[in-house]
Amino acid sequence: MIQLKEIDKFIESRFHRVFILKGINLTINEGEFVTLMGPSGAGKSTLLNILGLLDEDYEGEYWFGERNVTKMRDRDRSNLHKSEFGYIFQAYHLIDELTVYENIETPLLYRKVPSGERKSIIANLLDRFNMVAKKDLFPAQLSGGQQQLVGIARAIAGRPKILLADEPTGNLHSAQAQEIMEVFQELHKEGTTIIQATHARENADFGTRLIQMLDGKIDQDEVITHV
Repeated sequence: MIQLKEIDKFIESRFHRVFILKGINLTINEGEFVTLMGPSGAGKSTLLNILGLLDEDYEGEYWFGERNVTKMRDRDRSNLHKSEFGYIFQAYHLIDELTVYENIETPLLYRKVPSGERKSIIANLLDRFNMVAKKDLFPAQLSGGQQQLVGIARAIAGRPKILLADEPTGNLHSAQAQEIMEVFQELHKEGTTIIQATHARENADFGTRLIQMLDGKIDQDEVITHV
């Protein structure tokens, strides 16, 4: 599904290159639930941004199926991002001036989904996340956990094949974090490919594969078995 070949990302300093990622070779298959772990500065978020087509400033090759993303025109890359990827941020990134309903609706408007279909999709998501009574509230009126649920609902509204999550439970208490990870597990069972970056080992245990990063490189890559 996704294949990265010899990915390097670096900053040119006055005397030498400072590598953020170095020699990344990685294949992610459809239906995996992958966790990127490692200390701060290991390159987790940078790698996640490259995987999610949010960062184009790197060397090496990115293949999505049979398509070489690194040789795509900007417009084609943007269309691929919108059609295949959903992204969940630690800081929620909800639009303060929009209600819960309107925040979830935003990606559907970008994709020009017809009004009737939008209403049906949003109604199903509000019901799924027990947010029907909060659909007219604004982000500031919600708890952190509720805001993150809205962020997830927005990310999956367009039914992306791949869901990327950067420290999705970092600002939440343990009960809220558990709820978010159970939602991810449910989405994974439904066929969504999930890639998350996290510091929390307990979050990794919900997935099927753990990639440990260190100093911009992949240090370990192991399958997680569930008894």
